[in-house]
Amino acid sequence: MESTVPGTLVGGHAALAVCAALYLAWWWVFFNPALPKATGALYAVGVGFILGAIACGIAAIVLLAMGLGALAGPGAGAGAAPGWVFAVGGVAAYALLAFVTVRFFQRPVTTELLLFVLWAALELAVANALLGAGALPLGAFWAIVAIVALVTVANLVCYVLYFHLPPLASFVDGAVPLAVVGVFAAVLAAFIARL
Repeated sequence: MESTVPGTLVGGHAALAVCAALYLAWWWVFFNPALPKATGALYAVGVGFILGAIACGIAAIVLLAMGLGALAGPGAGAGAAPGWVFAVGGVAAYALLAFVTVRFFQRPVTTELLLFVLWAALELAVANALLGAGALPLGAFWAIVAIVALVTVANLVCYVLYFHLPPLASFVDGAVPLAVVGVFAAVLAAFIARL
């Protein structure tokens, strides 16, 4: 592998891991049925968690986009799909999943659907760009694609089940995707740093 992998891809995944951790902390403070309703200082801390998650999420998107931009262009290998495929695919997947979950599962559309579709599109774009730049072996590329697909399906199942579960189960159901995406982002940051 002769290509230099942009550090922004590592930083973007690190920011994504922190975003997931902060989102999970916010989820714990405001949605844990075993805790009393957050008030006072705890409420302020919870708001701080979600604001931090939003800031880290935006930073992750910006850093990952910068990394994708650095890998695109004349140096991109023939094996890489153009970046617009993931943008268009993400929008189409979101529209289709929003329709299917509302129509067939009576699941109201919430922000989480947008977040996990955006996450999947970004991760697939990163894997594709790394493959096209010659920085990622084909086997590792397909392993990342398979993991992203499995996590996305699991996220979708959790998303559909959320409103159909009792309080504690729905709390756990909402937390699992955050934890899995956070761990995956941290592992991918470490993996990309070694390329």
